Amino acid sequence: MGCTHSSTGDVKKGGRRLSTAAPMTKGEIDKRIDAIDETRTATFGGVSVRYAYLSQRGYYPDDSMKPNQDSYAISHNFAGRSTDAFFGVFDGHGRDGDKCAHFVRDNLPPLLTTATQRARDIQSKQQPQNGSRDDGESSSVAAGGGGEQELTKETTQETLLAAHVECNRRMHTDASLDDSLSGTTSISVYLHGARNRITISNVGDSRAVIGRVADAAREKSDAATKPTLKAFALSRDQTPYRRDERIRIRKTGARILSLDQIEGLEPIDEEEAERERQSNGEMGASEGEIILGEEIDEGGDPPRVWSPHGDYPGTAFTRSIGDAIAEELGVISVPEMLTRELTPEDKIIVLASDGVFEFLTNQSVIDICAKFTDPLEACRAVVAESYELWLQYELRTDDITMICIFVDGVDTTH
Repeated sequence: MGCTHSSTGDVKKGGRRLSTAAPMTKGEIDKRIDAIDETRTATFGGVSVRYAYLSQRGYYPDDSMKPNQDSYAISHNFAGRSTDAFFGVFDGHGRDGDKCAHFVRDNLPPLLTTATQRARDIQSKQQPQNGSRDDGESSSVAAGGGGEQELTKETTQETLLAAHVECNRRMHTDASLDDSLSGTTSISVYLHGARNRITISNVGDSRAVIGRVADAAREKSDAATKPTLKAFALSRDQTPYRRDERIRIRKTGARILSLDQIEGLEPIDEEEAERERQSNGEMGASEGEIILGEEIDEGGDPPRVWSPHGDYPGTAFTRSIGDAIAEELGVISVPEMLTRELTPEDKIIVLASDGVFEFLTNQSVIDICAKFTDPLEACRAVVAESYELWLQYELRTDDITMICIFVDGVDTTH
């Protein structure tokens, strides 16, 4: 994912141009792939999973040595708990995007570990073990956790917020990289197996999706039939397509325009900002908006964040870690978080960079994954399909990275 990009090619279709770019050979593609050797099986408390990951370096004809700016992190026994795990995907952008993604990969998990352990110490002093809180959420002792208490939902989200903000602060002061116009997205799942619970943290436009057995599909299926899975978003892309993000960003004085508008090829709606300011975000979220994940941006020229003083930085996202200049325009590192319980109906969890979702909807990704019994093969199929679609519509491909988690069982009695 870059700060700016435009579509070029020969044949126009749906706002994008069909590309005549020749695909790489299989051998060339294989050299760009970093993947787990084989699917791994694990049990975290009451949650049994199999997972795999795959990252394919992008194809840039004008920069054949451009590094893969995506990265990922997977940790078992997370924060000292055998019942916990952390999965994350980070999509860098800008000149030092690869360094930014690696920085978050290497620093966010330990920062979260430290914040979590500190929060457990504080909570254990404030509450009796196996006690109850006024809001009805118990603070149970975690299995395999050495007698320590499980964090509440609110405290877990507070530690995740603190870890992301601190990671961003440290990146700004790290001398090994320049994050003035570079940064990274971050999408992660913190799995709390003792509670059958996951907490999603999202900064930017990478994405988390879950595939569930819908009621209708469950009723129609039998032991010999694989039920159809319905995709549900676990995160919302933070981009200027979202009205709430536009309103927040414009409060800093930033402009929100597409590249064509910047270049004078498309008109600028001078009254849009005032209309949205007066609405105070009360208009329906889907009214006149592209709901990324449910549909594809066929125009290929997304709205971007620009300084009121010049044509920079041009970010197509409204939150990131890094991007020091864009941060002054409201592009912040504060994650949006979602905590939910896993149930036996939850079957597949996907974390992926926008290289996957540029041309595939959430449902399409889950449909592809559901065809396979091995999450590594599911990764290969999704990434291969994404790669082919990129070359249909562009002269290059983005870096493409995903973690696929098959949920084999959720013990609701443990």
